[in-house]
Amino acid sequence: MKKLIEYLFVTALLALMFISANAKEVVVYENDFSFDYLDEFTSNGSWVVSDGVLKTGTGTGTAYLYYDIPDVYDGCNYRVDVDFIGHTSTGGISIGAAGDTVTGTPSLFHGFDCFTGGNGKKAALGCYKADGSWSGNIVVGSDIITASDIHFSVEVYDNELTFTVTSLDGKTTYYGVTYTLGTNTTRDIYSAFTGNIALRKFYTDKGAFDNLKVTVYEEDELPSLGKTVDLDGFGFKSSNGLKLSSGAVSGSGAMLTQSALADNFKASLTLTPENNSKVFFGMKDNNNGYAFEINRTRETVAFYQITNGEYIRLGVKNAPVYDGEHTVTVEVTDSVATVTFDAFFEGEDAFKSFDFKLTDYAGGKFGVWLEGGNVKNLSVTETDGITGETYTNPVAWGADPDVLFYDGTYYLYNRIHSGNDIFRVYTSPDLVRWTARSAVFSIDDSFTTTGYMSPNVFYHDGIFYLFYAAKNTDGKNRLFYATSDSPYGPFTHKNGQTALHDVSEIGGHPYYDADSGKIYISYVRFDNGNHIYLEEITLNDGVFAVVPGTLTKVISPTHEYEIDGYGHISEGGVLYKHNGYYYMIYAAGHYQGHYGEAYAVAENILGPYTKYEYNEILTSNKHIDGVGDGIFVQSPDGTELWMVYHQHETPGKYSSRYTCIDQVKFVADPEGGPDILTVNGPSTTPQIKPSNIYRYDINRSGIISLYDAMKVLRDKPSTYSGIYDTDCNNRLDEYDAMAIIDELVK
Repeated sequence: MKKLIEYLFVTALLALMFISANAKEVVVYENDFSFDYLDEFTSNGSWVVSDGVLKTGTGTGTAYLYYDIPDVYDGCNYRVDVDFIGHTSTGGISIGAAGDTVTGTPSLFHGFDCFTGGNGKKAALGCYKADGSWSGNIVVGSDIITASDIHFSVEVYDNELTFTVTSLDGKTTYYGVTYTLGTNTTRDIYSAFTGNIALRKFYTDKGAFDNLKVTVYEEDELPSLGKTVDLDGFGFKSSNGLKLSSGAVSGSGAMLTQSALADNFKASLTLTPENNSKVFFGMKDNNNGYAFEINRTRETVAFYQITNGEYIRLGVKNAPVYDGEHTVTVEVTDSVATVTFDAFFEGEDAFKSFDFKLTDYAGGKFGVWLEGGNVKNLSVTETDGITGETYTNPVAWGADPDVLFYDGTYYLYNRIHSGNDIFRVYTSPDLVRWTARSAVFSIDDSFTTTGYMSPNVFYHDGIFYLFYAAKNTDGKNRLFYATSDSPYGPFTHKNGQTALHDVSEIGGHPYYDADSGKIYISYVRFDNGNHIYLEEITLNDGVFAVVPGTLTKVISPTHEYEIDGYGHISEGGVLYKHNGYYYMIYAAGHYQGHYGEAYAVAENILGPYTKYEYNEILTSNKHIDGVGDGIFVQSPDGTELWMVYHQHETPGKYSSRYTCIDQVKFVADPEGGPDILTVNGPSTTPQIKPSNIYRYDINRSGIISLYDAMKVLRDKPSTYSGIYDTDCNNRLDEYDAMAIIDELVK
């Protein structure tokens, strides 16, 4: 098939699309090069179609083949896909960009280049100068492509470009990068992307292009809603493409309730998703409201605010969309919207997909958009609200949080840099309320290091170990450790300030493997990016030593969520063992960007580790940015698992960071294999506090009684203890006993 859509018929086809249910993804050009037809391109160099592929002809240097997305789609986001068959060196996709300094005809191209290079094993994102000449590479991945037949995909969404290199079937990712305009101030001079696209290739490269496709993301526009449909007792206005049969609505089209729902409500429905499905709520009219999208083709869920017909994406996450029926729930309580897609068939236990505080929300109509599939079992009830004590992120100040739970108290360590005091400890009885305590680590004139960061405290055999990163006299990052007999410090060096290794590294997060009785520690080392290593160690009477021959690289940045305009970054590896598997969470991407938290799983502690297919599990959105550097910690009673992580002060402002917490859960994979690690966040609205069934049961007898109050008054320690702080105000006094009595008389 020469082309799926001819340029001359774009306008007519667009009008036809608006009559039916308008698909968001519109293929505006497709060519498998079965025919010698290149009329839609402008050529710079020699190109020929031969044997069903696109090749360069005779020439030297580089050839370009330009294509412009039709003007009717100006301003739309889009994606370009192409196969690169038999490549041996350099070729790829160029994406146009514009800026104040970009004028005239470029010598090569205006914008960015997404390509393979060198011997064909490299992949890179590069940039052109204002005059269109080559500026240079922004990021390069070396020796990462192992196949001669590969697939390129480049997506442009608002001010961000995502470039991936995969196998032809898409099952193997060789490289990925997500780039935000303006990140690289050395090379990037652009302020917006354009619809100008090019294929480019070295003449010396023996490869050829095939299966070129350009897909535009059109704004969804509700079609005419002329029919009346009654689903489960609710009256809808519907488009002609939907039909009701056996209690389910199916087909392609949209429908909205005839009347607005209450401002506060909980709606639940059963959805069998196909292609792109949406649930609308708060719709003031056809062009203003909110939408929750389940995209089966792309395997994502997304949350949009619709303003005058424009879909403003507030958040998006990767998520599997399996065959069968899924429950979708939308709940609004006092302008806080919580939406849930039951991706893993968990029922009421499913974690939410998004929750946001809505602006100018005043209720509205409820509806559904289908592109195939069906919807049924609609129920609308009063909102459940939140019962019980709550918290709202952030819960504390500070970057790179490390939390130790010891003897009923949470200890949070971070930097203070006040005079000679470097690290401080905070305490909490519940992971929510934190109080600053003393400095735990200070320096004196004998210290030769600077730039202290990332304190990690580990308890073993009666001794507390503080691992931290600092720069030596050469300005190189090194890891050091100090010890104390108390979580309050002070921490001091046992054998002088000697680095763990004489190599550049940061990190230093220990892990005790209860099954083997061995201790491991993670490091981050640098080689065209940040890579995570594990090594077995011993800790004996305050002395650290490595076990020779165990140092292993376990995670390297390869995917688009790990690589951005700042470089290749996977760091901060933290382990947790569940059902015989080792789960490593780690920060993906640069802390100054929109990085998040990813995970990988292995049967053996030193790997190999397999990255989760739908990473990241904690990702930024319009309301919260820079969510990463997570660690695991249990609830006070040990019944729940939680993640502690940091966020930017505000989206885009990383100079100050804050500490957050959200619950973690393992769910069964419907397709088998290791359980899937999920996070109920990042949250920005009130959430239920971590569980503590022993809060008032001080003696752990299983019964709350006056004996617990007497124990608080009689046995409370001289230093702070979370066990005795029953009113959770970070003080120990008679009011803690009164809190128990108050609980008894409820």
